[in-house]
Amino acid sequence: MALAGCATAPNVEQIPPFRQGVVIADQQTTQAFVEINSFLRERQIDRVMLQPSISETQIVTVLAPEDVEKWHRAFGLMDKYARSVQALLDPKIRAGVEQELAGLGAAIGAVGDDQLPSGVAAGFSTLGGLLVQIKTQRDAMAAIRKADPGVQAVFKTMMAAIGEDKDDAIRGTVRSSWQVVLAVKSAQFLRASSEADKRAISLSFIATLDQRDARDLSLVSLRRSLGLLADAHAELAAGRANGARDLLALLRDEHARWADRQEQIEKARREEAAEHEGES
Repeated sequence: MALAGCATAPNVEQIPPFRQGVVIADQQTTQAFVEINSFLRERQIDRVMLQPSISETQIVTVLAPEDVEKWHRAFGLMDKYARSVQALLDPKIRAGVEQELAGLGAAIGAVGDDQLPSGVAAGFSTLGGLLVQIKTQRDAMAAIRKADPGVQAVFKTMMAAIGEDKDDAIRGTVRSSWQVVLAVKSAQFLRASSEADKRAISLSFIATLDQRDARDLSLVSLRRSLGLLADAHAELAAGRANGARDLLALLRDEHARWADRQEQIEKARREEAAEHEGES
């Protein structure tokens, strides 16, 4: 995709959209994880119904709340970086910001691996080390260029943690959980005694496949948003403010499509629940 714009250095107006992009990606991540958990917990009801009793241990949470919080913490660190760079670009308030960036680097270095998403700590370690070196750097563009390899490392490890393909990382974990749900429906099909029951179970099986694929697309969209953020920062570091602006516009469009897709999934979910309620 060709990105318009001349090679002009970013100014203080260019970083707020980057910060907004970080916030959007944070919201998208939290919502995606919460909705995946909610959906899969609901789908475990069929499995529990085959058991003689019910307990909390039978309801599995795919993405633990503490893991969701780790992702929120990671985005919070990136927001602090963007806020500091925004200040460094503003001649009215830039005094001392380079020390603030160096302090942020030291703070990132102190964050334990267990406080960040699995596999992401390495990227933040790179960023933290580079930010510490900025303590004597008063030129905003030079600071952004120096930090860019670390920013790229953070978003690259985040994308890897989501999963490059459907069987990898978080995507693979979620898909495995869906396989358990589908296995229950297969067992129900074998127990069905009439064609009508088998047809109903078959339709439910297909609907579950659609829901599984829709949730995976949600994670694919999240990876795409992270990639757009990485590319936008690279454009800022290269002095191509317009290129960064265009990429961040694509990120907002991606999030809008994602939100619309989530609404459609939720609508189908409500309709399915109403149908089951009517049958009962």
